[in-house]
Parts: sequence; C-alpha cells; structure tokens
Amino acid sequence: MTTLRSWLFAALVAVLFGGCTMKKPPETEAYVVVFKTPQWRFADTGYIRKGDGVAELEVFEAGQRILRLQVETLVCTEGEGCLSKSAFNAKYLSADYPDDLFYHLLRGEAIMERKNLVHTDAGFEQNIGGIVYRVTPEQIYFKDFEHGILIKFKRLQ
Repeated sequence: MTTLRSWLFAALVAVLFGGCTMKKPPETEAYVVVFKTPQWRFADTGYIRKGDGVAELEVFEAGQRILRLQVETLVCTEGEGCLSKSAFNAKYLSADYPDDLFYHLLRGEAIMERKNLVHTDAGFEQNIGGIVYRVTPEQIYFKDFEHGILIKFKRLQ
C-alpha cells in the first residue's frame, strides 16, 4: 500500500509541476531588413521572432507594417494567404532553393545541409556556388549573385 501511495504521490507531483511548465516565449529581435529580390525591394525596420519550429518576420515603413511572414510548415503572408515553402521560394526568391532556406535565414542557421560551412571568430560563413551567406551576432547576410538576391538583417541595438 505504501508503494502505491508513493507512486500516486510522485504522479501527482509530476502532473502538478509538469502541467505548470510554460513554453518558452518566442525570442524577438529588431533589425534593419534589406530585401532586394525580383518581387521585393525595401530597406526598413523589422522584427524577427523565433520560437519552437516557427520563424516570423515583420517589416515596418514609417510605423506601418508593410510585410508579415510566418514560416512554419507553410509560409503565410497577410493578404496573400499561405504557400508551401517551395511555392514561396518560386514566387519570391528562386525555385532552385531548398524548401527550408528562408526559415533557416530568419533563424540565422546554416543552410543547404551545412554545405561548405566555415566557422569564424564571429559566427560562420558558407560559400555555395554564387551564394555568400554569413551569420554574425550583428548581422545575417545572404547574397545570391546568380539570381540577383540580397537579404540582409542587421541587428539594431
């Protein structure tokens, strides 16, 4: 009987304390956001939010939100709805890109299966064909010379 009580007490404690744990809130950071793609051309202030399995970008011009992208299993934009990641790439970036490329850019993570990844004192760099990708604590920089695409997030202090 004491074994059963001990087990029930342990289960109750686990439920009480386990049920009270909260998900880590998304990390939000402010950036100067530069986009030069066939579809978008702007350099404005924005925010990147990173949570479990999700990344979100909001861009503001003169205090008005001009872009909101949420990347999870789909890429969702205000006014246009949701697209698969490959459809988003084809429409706004390049159909040649892997599906998760933009998600990894927003999170400052290595891209294209970590191909040509070189760690530096300040972060890392990847040079893949005509693509230069650098991540440091101050900046996320992606330049594709072949497709004429520049995406840069410079952290605001």
